[in-house]
Amino acid sequence: MTTLDHGRSLRLGGYPTTLGEKGEVPFCPTCHTDDYLIFEEFVPARQAEHSTDLLPASTSYTCSECGTFNAHAVPPSWRPPQWFWYS
Repeated sequence: MTTLDHGRSLRLGGYPTTLGEKGEVPFCPTCHTDDYLIFEEFVPARQAEHSTDLLPASTSYTCSECGTFNAHAVPPSWRPPQWFWYS
């Protein structure tokens, strides 16, 4: 099977887009795209226990194209696609 991409999913800079000092937007460093990510876990930014400090949001994910796994802090305003909080 052949998949034609036409360059739509490639990040031409080769590096992730960084938003501030609180983390980077998830993407696969091998495939240079976020098109194939499967998010395993997402923890929104939250207040540290017994402190006024805010702990950064974090996520873990796997690329379904190449199998690369990654986990790291993300910008406070970032959310996985179609994510919503159950209450």
